[in-house]
Amino acid sequence: MSKTLIGLIFILAGTAYGSLALDGIYNNTLGWLLEHEWINPPPPGKPDALSQLLGRKPLILLYSLALIIIGIFILWNRNS
Repeated sequence: MSKTLIGLIFILAGTAYGSLALDGIYNNTLGWLLEHEWINPPPPGKPDALSQLLGRKPLILLYSLALIIIGIFILWNRNS
């Protein structure tokens, strides 16, 4: 697989994951997965420290930005 394609896949994955920060998309995708029993909701209890510190939306945006930056880095250095 070429580095150009890998970089574009990272950017596309970051954009798609970043769209989960929108409440409508988040509810429709995860709601559909829960309804058809593809995933199970987490058990009630203590959330992990990072999600408790930032919250759902900033954490999603942080991870999606990291994926996009990795994709840009791969595209930038694809000839070396």
